[in-house]
Amino acid sequence: MLIHNSLRETVGDKLCLIHGNIQFTYKEFTQQVDDLAYRLATQIKKGDRVLLKLAAPLSQLLYFFGIVKAGGSCVFIDSSTSEEVCSALMDEHKMNLYIHESFQLPTKVALSLPEINENDIFLGALSSGSTGTPKLIWRDHQSWTSAFPSQSMVFQLSKKDTLYLVSSLVYTANLNACLHILFEGGTVMFASTHMPRTWVREMTVHDISAIFMVPANYRILVKNMKVPLPQITSAVTCGAKMDLKTVKSLVEYFPSAGIYEYYGASELGHVSYSTAKDLLEHPSSVGKAFPHVTISIEEDAIWVKSPYMAPDYRPKASVGDLGKLDEEGYLYLLGRKHGIINTGGVKVIPEQVESVLLQCPGIAEAVVGGIDDPIRGQKVCAWIVKNQATLMVTDILDFCHKKMRPHYCPQKIIFLDEIPLNANGKIDRISLKNSSVPTS
Repeated sequence: MLIHNSLRETVGDKLCLIHGNIQFTYKEFTQQVDDLAYRLATQIKKGDRVLLKLAAPLSQLLYFFGIVKAGGSCVFIDSSTSEEVCSALMDEHKMNLYIHESFQLPTKVALSLPEINENDIFLGALSSGSTGTPKLIWRDHQSWTSAFPSQSMVFQLSKKDTLYLVSSLVYTANLNACLHILFEGGTVMFASTHMPRTWVREMTVHDISAIFMVPANYRILVKNMKVPLPQITSAVTCGAKMDLKTVKSLVEYFPSAGIYEYYGASELGHVSYSTAKDLLEHPSSVGKAFPHVTISIEEDAIWVKSPYMAPDYRPKASVGDLGKLDEEGYLYLLGRKHGIINTGGVKVIPEQVESVLLQCPGIAEAVVGGIDDPIRGQKVCAWIVKNQATLMVTDILDFCHKKMRPHYCPQKIIFLDEIPLNANGKIDRISLKNSSVPTS
């Protein structure tokens, strides 16, 4: 199936998209997409790559579908990205068109649209690399649409659902969640502001039944909830491990909901998933294999074979995550090969240090990473958010020395009011690294 065939004409007058005061039925939105596609087809040909830098989610989605129907491959980029980065991205990946806030849509209309098949590329997903020009992972139609039926089954989603999204479609998991609900014939609502109180109000007023957020946003959400929302039947997350406290809060505030966490990557698609029961009973696991996915551990690395993989990674690939499988089939992440800290020749996996730190009384959040050191090569640095004001560095070190070997203990501790997040709700490791550099 083609990704744009999710805009089913048979759904007609059913509400398709909501953002603030703007609403589209399927019929209205499909008509706008078609008009846009015929206009864009005068500027791009099949296979051309298009950089899309818009802020409003409905505009993002409209141009995305228009580009794809015109035969192009869309690359979303955050609206705050500098023009220098955009220019470098276009040059490196030979992009043919740049659509931004000042883009002038052509008035000329093409006579026809190209024929598109399931193996054609429709999306360039930006990697989450922190330095240099981001890598792009090219996705074809069939690798995404083939996952939709399994997502519907696992996450208990259908055409009856109205899905609530709070972040930009630049984040590939958000785009996937949105396209999946449209595939089902449901409704997607985008949060009108970044204020969590607005989220709660909009969820209530619009009778939202499904939510997709990264764990950081769920933590913010539950802090602003006063009463349960029993109409929520599905709450899905990915992008980072959900902490046990937040899982318990979601169970309390969404008593009718299936709560799901999944692990995946732009290269691999969905890999594994956990239910609320799994998250409570196996909190350090990322769950069991997603339907039709085979997971293996080879030389400590996680390898995946799946129909959901990007074309360049088939039939089997690894993104360098280290892991283990237990006897019941639960997968555990042990870090990433390229994220390992080498301190004086000792290899330290950050996630394992984080796990110990989160057991320390007085620590609310902890992130561990390597920072440059002229003697050791790298130091183990921990960025800490307290929930007890009296917590001292010596308290943390005393706790760590009781739990870990000396080389694994943090060699530098930085207290923060909050962990910085990027536009996708993931940890902003560049900001963290900058916070560890002394100011003159």
